[in-house]
Amino acid sequence: MTIQEAVSELIRMKPYLEESLADGLINTSALARQLTEEVSRMTDKKANKGAVVMAIQRHQPGKLTSVKIKAGNLIKGLTNIIVRSDISVFTYANTSSLPGRLAELSALFSKTKGLFYTFSQGAFETTIILNQTAEPELERVLKHENQIATTGDLACITLYLPDENTEIAGYYYYILKLIAWEGINLIEILSTTNEFTLILAEEDVDKAFSVLKNARNKR
Repeated sequence: MTIQEAVSELIRMKPYLEESLADGLINTSALARQLTEEVSRMTDKKANKGAVVMAIQRHQPGKLTSVKIKAGNLIKGLTNIIVRSDISVFTYANTSSLPGRLAELSALFSKTKGLFYTFSQGAFETTIILNQTAEPELERVLKHENQIATTGDLACITLYLPDENTEIAGYYYYILKLIAWEGINLIEILSTTNEFTLILAEEDVDKAFSVLKNARNKR
């Protein structure tokens, strides 16, 4: 293995490192100091720091950079970003009686125009996300079910995605990275083929919306 091959392999093992290099955010000399010992081990000969620096500078961005470009271009095609406030999340243990009661809730909620609600069933528990105005009905219908957790004072941001989103690897990664780098915590994530919904604290929604809007409008 050559020094160039060793350096490229080490960089590609760390996607965030490769992305930061592509963006010019990494000091190549400092990075070379960290990689030199491992490069020496991989090539079975003592590597010179200067040679490692040169290998870093010659490194060709891999698939991650291509993913970033494609995802970045696609996010500019977002047609709608919708924000909803006053959201709560409830989680219940799965039981034999829960599906019937969820069907009853769905029938009740469907009568209220504009009410946001959704159910997400896992192997052992089910999460219900809805407007806080619907909480009394939910608690009445599910009063005999085993409630595991509840979180209030939330909001959600729904992105209406371009049809080709399912053909772009890393599209969700690109969106979630934008949110994570701003230190915004996500409570839940929901998705359908062309919709992607982020559930987060009410206090974080303005910041998250600005991040997504700026990414869409970036040229």
